[in-house]
Formats: sequence, C-alpha cells, structure tokens
Amino acid sequence: MYEFLLAQTHFVALKKYFNFLRALPGTLDQLKSYSDNLQRQGHVPTTGPDAERLKVLASFSTGYLERLEADISALGKVCNENLRDIAVFTLECRTLAKLSHKSGRSFSISSMNYELFSLSRSQWWIWFPPRDVADLAFELSLRLGRTRSALLDFKAVPQELHNDIQNVFERFFRSLTLKSCECHSRYSRLEAWYVDTGSGLPGLSDSASPGSSAQVRQARANQHLHELFALKTDACSAIHNLNDFLFAMQHFLTAAERELRNVRPTMKLSQLNCALAQVEHVMKEVKSMAKQMRYWSRA
Repeated sequence: MYEFLLAQTHFVALKKYFNFLRALPGTLDQLKSYSDNLQRQGHVPTTGPDAERLKVLASFSTGYLERLEADISALGKVCNENLRDIAVFTLECRTLAKLSHKSGRSFSISSMNYELFSLSRSQWWIWFPPRDVADLAFELSLRLGRTRSALLDFKAVPQELHNDIQNVFERFFRSLTLKSCECHSRYSRLEAWYVDTGSGLPGLSDSASPGSSAQVRQARANQHLHELFALKTDACSAIHNLNDFLFAMQHFLTAAERELRNVRPTMKLSQLNCALAQVEHVMKEVKSMAKQMRYWSRA
C-alpha cells in the first residue's frame, strides 16, 4: 500500500546527493583558489561561508547513507524475530481452537495451560516469566514495543540528514549566487568561475567548452544552479517520503501492540483468535514494509 513512498528513484536521489557531498571539498578548494587569484589581481572577493566548516559538516553527512543501510538491516532483524514469535503463537492458538469444544468458545484462556505454547519456553523475557496465556500475549506486545522503539531510533537518521541539508547545502548554494567580488557585480561567483575558466566544478556532469562565448558559459552556470537545486529538492523529497513511510509503519505496530495488550484472562479462546486475526492482518503490512525498506536500501 505504501510502496510508492519508497520508489527506487528516491534512494537514487539520496545517493546523488551524497556524491555531491563527497565532491564538495574539492569544489570548495577550487572556489577558494579562484577567489585568491581574484584578490591577487586587486579585486575584493565576496566573503563566502567557512569552507573548512562546510568540509567537516559534509564529511559527517556522507556517513548517513551507510548508517541508513545498517539501521534498516538491524530494524529488519528485530522486526522479523518478533513477527515470527507472533506468527507461531497465532498458529498454536488456532490449532488448539480446532481441537477444542465449540472452537474455543466455551472456555476462557485463563483455564488453558500456557506451557502448551512455544513462547513459554523462550530463553529471555522483557517482563516477568508468564503465568498464563494472557501474560504470553502481553509479552508479545512488549516485544512489538521493542520493534517500535527500534523504528523510532531509526527515524532520527532521516531527520538528522534533513537538518544537514539545510546546514551544508543551503549555505553552499547561497554562496554560489553571491557577487564574485565587492568591486564588480556583473557575475555571481559561479558565473564568474564558468566565464573565466570555462570549466565546471567537481561532481558536475559537464561544462562549457573553452571556446564557448561568455554568454554560453554564463548560461551553463545558471543551468548548473538549477541542477543543484533539483538535486537538493529530490533528496528532500526522498527524506519526506521515508518519514511518511516510517510513520505509517509505526502506526501499524502501535495498533498491533494495543490489540495484544488488551488481551485479558477472561477472554474466550475464540475471542483471542479474533484479536490475533487483527494483529496478523496488521503484521502482514509491517512485514511487507520491512521487506520494501530492504529492497529500497539496495537500489
């Protein structure tokens, strides 16, 4: 249902942005060299952002792609473990209902031997060891809560990346639109670079040829700005879509967790199976979404 939010084009857009970040130190060095050359010629270059600070910020940001991939893998592992526990518990409840009088409608789960369930033999517990079937359901709700907590931790990564785009990209982009020097206002920094050197900056697809006219080079510089803006827009769109996807996944996990937490000892086995059917439906969505996240991160 939510797969469109994680189209491969979005992850490709993030990769393009990270490629831009990796090329940024070289770009900043070339722009500084050009400004130094203007100063030697008697011009007063416009003061740009702190290049060294931008380099440091960019170096931090480039690690987010690997962190996204690692966190998606870790989240998927936790999710699969808990989904497997729920699936086994659900199957065992249905099997016992089929073997029971009136399919489990004639007795409460408090009268059932909880040791019949595989979960009762678990090697670890989030809460105290169970004393009845309702406790098993409560334990499963806590394990889903563990999955939801891992999801919340993961949600911090896209938010940090979005903040970095504002800190790194926006500063760099604005600096390219400033006047190249205080004494002349004909060209922006980027336009002056293209017009004077006839070459593009690192990380860009192409540049104006050395023999092109000043007008052609200036036009190419402006095209370059549009490309950079599109790069940023696509990366932000990918992050927003990922956030929406994670919000939906969190909603499903919360709904399933609530359903399991509402299991009471007085419930009939048939009622428990109805509740588990709701959980199963939601968990199918979660499983599909976790799988889609893994595919997305390998685009």
